[in-house]
Amino acid sequence: MSEFYCKCCGSKYSSVSSLLSNPCSRSSSGRHQLFEGETSGNYYCCYCGSKYSSLSSLTRNPCSRNPNGERHVPYEGEEKSQYTCKYCGSKYSSLSSLTRNPCSKSPTGKHFPAK
Repeated sequence: MSEFYCKCCGSKYSSVSSLLSNPCSRSSSGRHQLFEGETSGNYYCCYCGSKYSSLSSLTRNPCSRNPNGERHVPYEGEEKSQYTCKYCGSKYSSLSSLTRNPCSKSPTGKHFPAK
């Protein structure tokens, strides 16, 4: 049985249509948004690299590196041995190392992971 998660709140549904038809209190649109990353193992924040064992735990907590000053946002790529910045191509061995360092080509001044 497949499971589908909301990337804003971590809610789990058995079908995409159920996910998309229900309201979400954490989404700016008021609707759940489909999480398209890996749904087993660890979940990481794309802004700070923090690791959580569940998507709902990740999206429930605030992120100090989120430029909007909001909660953690899930990284939708897969776990890798190296993470690359989508703006400059720099490579780091962990997502937290990538997001911790400055990037001169990024509009926010920080590296952001490529998928």
